[in-house]
This record gives sequence, C-alpha cells and structure tokens, in this order.
Amino acid sequence: MKYFGGTDRGIRRTNQDSYVIATNENGDVFALICDGIGGGRGGDVASQMAVSRFSVAFAATGAFADQYALKNWIRTRVSEVNRVIFDAGNERPSLKGMGTTLCGVLITSVGTFIVNIGDSRCYTYSHRSGFRQITRDHSLVNDMLLHGEITKEEAENYPQKNVLTNALGVWETVRCDIETFNEKNDGFLICSDGLHGYVDEDVIAGIVLNTKTDPARRTRKLIEAALDAGGYDNVTVILIDLEDSAV
Repeated sequence: MKYFGGTDRGIRRTNQDSYVIATNENGDVFALICDGIGGGRGGDVASQMAVSRFSVAFAATGAFADQYALKNWIRTRVSEVNRVIFDAGNERPSLKGMGTTLCGVLITSVGTFIVNIGDSRCYTYSHRSGFRQITRDHSLVNDMLLHGEITKEEAENYPQKNVLTNALGVWETVRCDIETFNEKNDGFLICSDGLHGYVDEDVIAGIVLNTKTDPARRTRKLIEAALDAGGYDNVTVILIDLEDSAV
C-alpha cells in the first residue's frame, strides 16, 4: 500500500481543511479529511480538533476484534468529538456554530470501512471498473436531487449548493455513515469540496487512474487542477494505492 496527502488554501486567506493518515499498533490505516465550517477561526479550529482527536485515539488502539467492534469504536469517537466541538463552540462566542465535515477510509485487519459526515467525498478507483463516488453528500442540494426536485445540471449551479444537512460539531447530535467496503479495487481518493466542487469528474478520474505515476505526484496534480480552476476554496486530497494497483 502507498498513500499520500496534501492541502492548499487556494485564494482563501486561511486553510480550514485538515487531514491525517494515521496508523495504529496493529498496522491498520485511517486516512481522514475534515473541511471546517464556521465564521472567523471556527472552521479551522473545528477541523483541527477533529483530526487531532481521531488520530490520537486511533494510534492508541490495537487490533479490532471484529467489524462490530470497529464500527462501535467509530460511533463512540464520533459522538465524543461531536460533543467536544459543540461545547467549545458554545463556550466561545467567536467559535459559535463551528463544525466540520469528516470523510475517511479505514483499512484494517477486519475489513475496509468508509466513514462520512458532510460533503467531503470518497471515491474508489480500478482499471477494471473505473472511478466512482462511494459516499453520499449530506447537503441540501443532494437531498433535492435525490427527491427529484432539481436536475443534475441545475444542482451544479444551485445558489445553496454548499448548505450542509449534517456536520460534526454543529448540533448536539450527528449522524455518521459507516459502510463496509468489500469490492476488489485499486485504491481510494478522499477529497474536500475544493476539488470535487470545481474540477470535472472526468479530469479527476484521468489523473487518479494514471497509477503508473506515484500517489504523491498524482495528489499534487489534483491540487494543481483545483488551483487552475480558480482555487476558490481550500483543497485537500488523499490518495491510497493498494498493492495490486500498478498496471
């Protein structure tokens, strides 16, 4: 397995994205991106808090007994981190309403799992089956799209495109998608909306599927593509090539 992550603030004054590729005592991997939301410093504080607490907690774990134990660990950590961010926002007026997305991949001895809160995304890629999104955006526009209220074309430029229906730390409770991933694939892309919101999916796929190039170089090319598109948002990317990804 090879992996690499990178981030850029684009034309924004600050970078509210945070990421980590953590390992634990068993050699499991947890790759995670958080895209902060909230005025002032709130977004970067929330995303940093989430990444820090998840990475520290994950590094201290040993082997998970089974899938049930792993999913329970995720739910417990999500609840704890949600409470910490929510309380911090209530205690400090300058951080009121802060929160963050959370999107990650856990590759462990008991299986591979996709975790998602918000509208950062995870994609799977394979030279056999191509490139596709495997998380569902927790956003107003995606809910409207799923209910047939707007078309895919209308969704691209919808005025409230960035309104989230779920985020970590904004409300007292949070929902978290946890999916077991059993497909044969070549790897995963995790990214904030600074990439998928501005760069065409075909362009992203073309860079990602060029697995003869190492993940570090492809990660930089993805970030460059977002900057070339205007760099209007912070952009963060993690690429994970699995052992059989080379062609």
